Amino acid sequence: MFFNVNNIFVFPGVFGEDVVTVKEGDTVTLHTDINKKEHDKMLWYFEDTRIALINGHPNTSCLYDGEDGRFRDRLEVDYKTGSLIITDITTEHAGRYEAEIIRSESSGKRQSLNRNRKCDSTKITKKISISHDDTIKTFSMIVIGAPEMVKMEGDTVTLHTDITKKEHDKMLWYFEDTRIALINGHPNTSCLYDGEDGRFRDRLEVDYKTGSLIITDITTEHAGRYEAEIIRSESSGKRQSLNRNRRCDSRKITRRISISHDDTIKTFNMIVIGELRNVIYP
Repeated sequence: MFFNVNNIFVFPGVFGEDVVTVKEGDTVTLHTDINKKEHDKMLWYFEDTRIALINGHPNTSCLYDGEDGRFRDRLEVDYKTGSLIITDITTEHAGRYEAEIIRSESSGKRQSLNRNRKCDSTKITKKISISHDDTIKTFSMIVIGAPEMVKMEGDTVTLHTDITKKEHDKMLWYFEDTRIALINGHPNTSCLYDGEDGRFRDRLEVDYKTGSLIITDITTEHAGRYEAEIIRSESSGKRQSLNRNRRCDSRKITRRISISHDDTIKTFNMIVIGELRNVIYP
């Protein structure tokens, strides 16, 4: 038996381990299903590296970036239940997750966790041995990459967002983490970028109502990962930073910054097949 919640598949595994299957860009909640008391602490680990210390309240808890910063700005927790929420998942988040409870009666380990109240999100802490008083739940997460689009050189392709875009929302498009389009609802307040080495010059069009991106006369250098990001009209801080300079400089190179939880992402992986010559059929 398996459970399907919003395209997230959870398979009860052997030895108490659940196998969770998600797609890139999903948000997943890892439920502990553990009876957590008010003063219990919860530790979460990814591949034996601590990514969360939950102490009942945000001021005394800590969320960690993890090795190579892969969890930065992606973690949330339920402070009552100890459940872990991971947003905007990528394939680098696939692996083993473990929840460990430090019971309020386990005074020795609780004291060691209380020595330093300051949260250092960059700190790397490996898992130590587990006492018999602790309770564990383990998840193995499988992340399915974005679907691949196979195109021929010279094709025109439209990347449909399938996202509900409001009138005043902004849409950002990235190719391999470099911005190639800023869509602001009207051509006069939007910008199409040439991209690194000018590979997108005179090749981009957009649908200003839906935010979909059109790429004309594609070549093999346009193969790779495309991402659509919506800046909602309510996200005033990021909208103001995008509004500071109204002038469009198509040659400007802008790398993607961290994504806030208010933004919506869709990802495409495009494969471009070059022109076939001298094909011999048996």
